[in-house]
Formats: sequence, structure tokens, C-alpha cells
Amino acid sequence: MSAAVVVGAVNMDLHLFGLRRSAGQAPMVAEGYLAMPGGKGGNVARALARLGKEVHLVARVGDDEFGHDCVAAIAADGVDTSGVSVTPGEATGFVAIELIEGKHESIVLASGANDHLTWDEVAPALDGLDRDGLVVAQAEIPTQVLDDLCARCTDQGIPLFLDPTPPERVFRRHLEAADVITPNTREAAGLVGRVPGSRLWSELAARELLVSGARRVILKLSEHGALIGDKAGLTEVPTIDIVPTDETGAGDAFLAALAARRLDGADWIEATRFANVAAALSVEANGLHLPDRAEVELAERRLAS
Repeated sequence: MSAAVVVGAVNMDLHLFGLRRSAGQAPMVAEGYLAMPGGKGGNVARALARLGKEVHLVARVGDDEFGHDCVAAIAADGVDTSGVSVTPGEATGFVAIELIEGKHESIVLASGANDHLTWDEVAPALDGLDRDGLVVAQAEIPTQVLDDLCARCTDQGIPLFLDPTPPERVFRRHLEAADVITPNTREAAGLVGRVPGSRLWSELAARELLVSGARRVILKLSEHGALIGDKAGLTEVPTIDIVPTDETGAGDAFLAALAARRLDGADWIEATRFANVAAALSVEANGLHLPDRAEVELAERRLAS
């Protein structure tokens, strides 16, 4: 079936603004905060649904208010949440995010119920999925589950789109199984063990990842767009000019848009252009913004003009 199955984390994200040290009753003080459902799995699933795709999410939350709020937000966007399990006695995942000039820095992470996801929960969601569909996953899920998912996708020829984060949980076998990996520069640096430097660095990192087993690398370069690396070579793909406000969820918007256009039958360059625009629109807004298809298509025309 031509649909997407997303396997990943669901968290409650607490965005902290104006964080500073204090000599008062707490060592750190925030000028403001914003609590929003998040997690890469939840974000990608919601973004895919907003882009008009049939999407089924497999994840775990706790039996708490955060979990209920997260699932409600995901379902409200049209995602099939029947594969989201509730974990008694465990809290929903939680991330505290510091925002400095629009840059996102996770400062506290509690995985909570995400660590309890099992392969027995994932496997049924793949029944009936074939080459016309695809799977999106992140390395945030338990490693054994990712191993089993890679093996299943390889055996059945199901395209796997992998967000290789956190890099320390990604192995060669995962790179080899994925149709595409979509690291940003920090994640690519973690994968290849090098510190980002000049623009030439991105080309070297993409080549090293291909040598390390990746079939296709799409390296996200923020305002510089993206770099596609595959057996045909390296291709730069531009993005639109925007005023960055908050990068939270930009990578998730990118991955969802890439998957959506590939489900449409677009080639990799077309799909990456679309993904670049979706990510740019996400960065323009405060908090998590996952643009819909009409919004992205309208903005994409700026690349053609």
C-alpha cells in the first residue's frame, strides 16, 4: 500500500526562552517557556499527515497527562495512532530545549516510555506495506528494534528513511539498510568523527558516509540547502531565503516532506527541494511548525522564480 509507517519517539517538549544563570532560589531562570507535543516520531507523523499522506505511527507513551496530550495532538492531524501503546508505570518522554537566537539545544532528555518499544509492536504495522509505501525511523528507538526493522525492510524491499540521530546509536548495518539517511551537520560530524569546518567539509562527510555503507546521504545544510550524495555523485539542492526564528522540528519537517514527495513519485532532487522549503518554513515560526502541502507548494515557487 502507498502509505508511510513512522516508528519513533513521542515526547513532551518544553521550550525555554531567555535562559540565564541566577543567584536566586534556582540556579537557572527562564524568561518564558512553551510546552508542546513533540518527539521525532510524533513530529514526522504529523508532518506527513499535514502533507496529505496516509500515515501510521508506532510508538510508546506513558499513562500520564503528557502522553494523553501528545497522542491527542498527533491524532488531530489525521495520523493513525492505533499503533501507539500506553506504558503503565512509565512517564512519557520529556525534553527540555534551550533556544538561543533560534538555535535548538536539548539540555535535558528523559526517554521514559520510548525505551519500552518492542518489535512485536512494530511488526504488525508493516503487514501489507510494500515498495509503494515506506518506513520512516530514527535511532532514538531501542537498537534491537531498529535492527529488526532494518532486516524486515531489507527482506521485503520496503524503502527505509532513517534519521541517524543520536549518531552514537547508528551502526553500519543501519546505514546499509536505509534507502536514505538525513543527518544535519552536527549529526554527520558525530557519524564520521570529524568537526565541521569549511563548505568542503560537507562534501567530505557525505563521501565518508557513503564509504561507510550508506546508500544515499542527504546532508542538511540549513540556509545552504542540502547536499545529496549517492552512487551518481554529489548534488547541491538550494532552499528559500527566510529569517530564522526557531529551528525546533525543522529536521522532522524536512524528513516528512522528503518522504511525502517520494511517495508522490518525485525524483530525489525534486523531493529534496520540497523538503528544503518545508524545513525553511518550519524555522520561520516560533515553536513547532509543521507546514501543510499548500503552504510548501506556494513557497516552493520562490525557488523557480
